[in-house]
Amino acid sequence: MMFITTILMFGQVLTARPQLALAHSAEASAHVTAPAATISGHVVTDAETPLPGVVVTVQGTPHVTSTNATGDFLLPLTDTKSVLVFKCQGYRDQTVAVSASQPLTVKMYALSRAASPGSVVASGTDTGGKSEVLTYSEVPPTFPGGDAAYRKFVSQNAHYPEAALAKGLSGTVFVSFVVDEEGRITDAQVVRGCGNGFDEEALRVIRLMPWWNPGRVAGDAVRVSKTMAVPFVFRERP
Repeated sequence: MMFITTILMFGQVLTARPQLALAHSAEASAHVTAPAATISGHVVTDAETPLPGVVVTVQGTPHVTSTNATGDFLLPLTDTKSVLVFKCQGYRDQTVAVSASQPLTVKMYALSRAASPGSVVASGTDTGGKSEVLTYSEVPPTFPGGDAAYRKFVSQNAHYPEAALAKGLSGTVFVSFVVDEEGRITDAQVVRGCGNGFDEEALRVIRLMPWWNPGRVAGDAVRVSKTMAVPFVFRERP
């Protein structure tokens, strides 16, 4: 499955013994280590023409660049597996899980145009009789009540793993899932984990979520794939 679309970051205090929090992206940036690798890529429009000026960031790090006149870019990664976010005015945002060993080609679609159905099916996905899984939709799927309600849900339901708590560890887990036509959360799986109980807890919380408002294309509900970064930051009580 291609892992795409929106990534959400959380910043709520979970418990007080010691004080623990899910980090804002700015806090996560403070824990960035030296680059472990680099990734090169090429961004094109749906007409297969190079797209310059696309802002490319590595999720959860301060690393950012933009595509040149030929649509090419180069970025350092703090991990051999990361998630890149692509933004360009007039085009739909793209979020892609990547490996540093694989050159990347990303196609971006203008907000005023709908992509052909076959171009947005996750690569290698067997639909098994189900409708296609899209990597984006004109109206994206949303958590009921919006981002504030989502953060509240996470703060009330996520628990810092005991193994990580005992060792004073922090970590970020990337989880992908599909929001189906009814808004149900299906096919949740860890895209990139960090062990010590973080993976299991992030996956548990994602699967525990209530039904979302489904994504829509031309007014019709569709199945949309999403990826979320769930960062856990350990903090000693002052």
